[in-house]
Order: sequence, then C-alpha cells, then structure tokens
Amino acid sequence: MWSQTEISWALAAVLLAAQDAAGQATVTSTRAIPLPTARLPDAFEVPADFPSVGFETAFLPGYNNTFSDKLVASLASRMAAPPVIRIGGTSGDKINFNPGQAEPAHCIETDKPCNSAARFILGPTYFDAFKYFFKSAHFSIQAPLGDGEPNGTNIIAYVKGAYDALGDAARINAVAIGNEVNWYHEKQYDAAEYVADAQVAKDAITSAVELGSDPIWEILDTASGHASTGNAPYTVEGVFDAGINQDGKVKYVAEHYYQFDGKTHGIRDHLLNHAALKNKLANYFPSIRATRNTDGAKFILSETGGPLGVSEEVQTFFANTLWSVNFQLYAMSRNVSRVTGVQRPEAKRSLWIPTDGLAVPGPRVQAPYYALPFVADFVGKTAAGGPRGVVNIDLESPVLSAYAMFEGQTLARVAVVNLREYAGGATRNAVKVRLENLGAAVSEVQVGRLHADAGTAAGGFDVNEKNITWAGQQWSYKVDGGEGHGTVRMTTLEVTGGVAELVIPDTEAVIVYVK
Repeated sequence: MWSQTEISWALAAVLLAAQDAAGQATVTSTRAIPLPTARLPDAFEVPADFPSVGFETAFLPGYNNTFSDKLVASLASRMAAPPVIRIGGTSGDKINFNPGQAEPAHCIETDKPCNSAARFILGPTYFDAFKYFFKSAHFSIQAPLGDGEPNGTNIIAYVKGAYDALGDAARINAVAIGNEVNWYHEKQYDAAEYVADAQVAKDAITSAVELGSDPIWEILDTASGHASTGNAPYTVEGVFDAGINQDGKVKYVAEHYYQFDGKTHGIRDHLLNHAALKNKLANYFPSIRATRNTDGAKFILSETGGPLGVSEEVQTFFANTLWSVNFQLYAMSRNVSRVTGVQRPEAKRSLWIPTDGLAVPGPRVQAPYYALPFVADFVGKTAAGGPRGVVNIDLESPVLSAYAMFEGQTLARVAVVNLREYAGGATRNAVKVRLENLGAAVSEVQVGRLHADAGTAAGGFDVNEKNITWAGQQWSYKVDGGEGHGTVRMTTLEVTGGVAELVIPDTEAVIVYVK
C-alpha cells in the first residue's frame, strides 16, 4: 500500500480535479428537465434493500476475506436495510458434498475450464464464509435443483449448511429454487415439470429447516436470453397457474439480465445508450406485470451485468459503471424490487477482484463497484417524509436520462445521467441542465458527482490509476483495503424561481439533493 503522504497528495489532487470538472467542460447544449410537482400515483415504492451484490455459488470461499467484507460493509453503511447477498448461479445446481473434504470447494472438471458451468464438490469448511464476513448482510441462497432429477439429500445438505452457519434464520432473505433450470432440460420442459421439481426441493427443505410462516421462495431465475428472444419454456403466469404458490410462500420472481454479449460490439450502441436499455428491459414487462398480479410477490433481477465476452476495458472500466447506474435507476422506475450484480473471482466484469494469483489481477476494486454507493445514496438511508417513490422522467434521449425520488409526497433527490461518451483527450463537452419546478420554498440544492477525469478510459486507481470518485469518495485495495476514503464533497447551487442550473460533463452522473 501507499504511504500516508502519497495518499494525501493523491487524494487532494483527485478531489480538486473532480470539483473543477464541470467548469473545465465545454457546454454544447442546454436541456430543460421539468420535474413532477407531486408524487405520481404510479411511482414505484422502492425497497430499502434495492442495491445488492452476489457471488457464484462454488466461488463463495474466494470472497472470504477482510477486503470483501469492507466493500460490502461500505455499501451497507449507506442503506436503511441490510443488503441482500445472493449466493447462486449455474455452479449452484451442480454441486455435491464430501463431509471428509478439507478443501472448501474442489473443481472436478478435467476436460474444460473450472468456471461457473463446472462441477464442484464442497466440503464442510465451505460454510465458514457465511460465519466470517458480511455480518450485517442478509442472504438469498440457492437450493441446488440439479441438472437432472432433484436430489433431496443434496438440497438439504446445502440449505441446512447455510442456515446453520448463519445461526439466525432472520438473515435468510430467500431460498431460490434452482438457477436457469430450463437450460438443463429438453425443450419440452414446461411449467408443470418445473413446478413438480420445485415441489421436491420445497419438501426436502421444509423437512429439515424451520422456515416460519412468511414467504421465502425465490422462483424461476430465468436466463437473460429467454426474455430477449421470447422463447422461454414457461412464463411467470404459467408457473403460477401450474401451482408454484400453493403454499403461499413465493416471495420473489427472479430473472436475469445482460445488456449485450461478445457477438455485438460498441459502447455507444449498448452501454452508453438509454434507448438500447429501454428496448431490452421492455422484454421483461410481461413478467413484471404478471408478478404484480400475484398475491404479494416481487419481481427482481437476481443476476445482471452490462457486457459479456468482450474486452476487459469494456467490462471493467467506467462505461460499465455508468451503464449500471442508469440500468438500476431505470429498472427501479419500472417496478423492479432489486438488482443484483453477480460475480466470481476471475470474471472481468466483477465489482472487485478479491485475491491475487488469478487470471484477472487482484486484489483490486473495479470501476463497476462505484455504481453501488451511487444507487444506495439515491435510494436514501432514511425516508423521514414517508415511503420512497421513484419516477422516470422520460427525456426521449438516447444519451440523457433523469429520475426523481420522492419521500412521501416530497421531492427529495433527482438523478441525471449523461451517457454521451468521453474517452479522454483535450476537449470534454457538457450539457447544461435546467431543473424546473423545484418549488418556491427551495432556495438551494446540493449536487454530488460520479466522475472520472478520463471518462470511459478510467478503470479506477487499482486498475489503471485513472481515478473515479463518487461525491469526493473513492475505494481502493491499494490505498484503503476496500474501506473507502475521502470526505464527502458536494456543490451547492442556488435555486431561483424554482429553477436550478447545473453543468454535467459527458460521461458523468449526478444526484441533486433537494432536502
């Protein structure tokens, strides 16, 4: 790690640069954003535990360290409810147990990579990760439904092991019934067959664990590609009609979302493109509507990411951060109750790399992590005025988006995301935004900026020493071990006649705090 003197000088330089960023950018356009003057009737009530992280099942032990603990604790400190950690993924349906194995997780593949699709044998020390870290977090754990007939013994071993390790059933937010199960079966696998397999898992779990009377099941976890192509073997409505909720304990309907894969390219076409996001998320609206028509279930996106199978820079750098911010804010405005960014130690798109000796260098904080504190702060740690309600302000622009967060009937925060690409260089353009309808009683607002001097070329200090800051704060393994450092920095703007004007450089997002 750096010396204290080096840290102080580096941090001071970063903060000064971030504060002066708007002044250095060249305004090339002006955009009025008329804010809603009252909370709209359909404003989605955002759960306090909306932002979430997840870990691929077989790779959980790789995150069993202080570095990972500090990053999750930093997120938790900004939230009004404990964050939910999703433990799941493809490997979670392919695990077996050896009670005499010393190794937490042993990959048994011999002819293909030990990635998320590999088979693993778990030993008893696997569950030490639940005991050691994330003590403030709640968990969504995946019952291993298998890639054939469900194995009740296997299901009990995993679920009971997690329950016992946590020692508090209240920390189990949900038990997911498998992961992308439709991939493992023939095309004729339908809703009735899925419900039958899920019932085997439910019966095994309830025979071994005291679940209580509250809803607990997370169902479907359908692969991203099925929503986009419309060829899923069963629908939300179909599995409810087939009896998935006979016990009345379905808590979440989950699907997966990736913005684009290696078959297509282009930051501007996919990541920094609000139209592309709107078009793809629209494929999920039938599932969201069907979930809202159920008796109390919530729709979540339990595995998400921007790019798959493209260059490390596209997956790791700041464009993916800004995409994640915009994606999460838009998703919550469309009635999604949680978004989870799932990772494994060597995945390029991961929020952080937990250890050294991996294909992707580590330990390090990666740029996409910065979306978490931004989104958590937009949701808000307190809601003194009443339940949170988010509204998407449709600007009909592919590069500019805006969202309003109400607390009760009062406007509390506005987020604006400028997706126009800046990849470094001498000239950085900007948009001047006029926030209208702030009200006669509002005399000033404060602005926090998610900023990178290098724009989309920034990977964060640990990755390429091109810094990223959120409201003056940073996270780095090299500098602070993941704890975070820097004083919160806000810019105060006057409000005249209910209007505040601010300059937003290209490739930057802001939160405007109204109260």
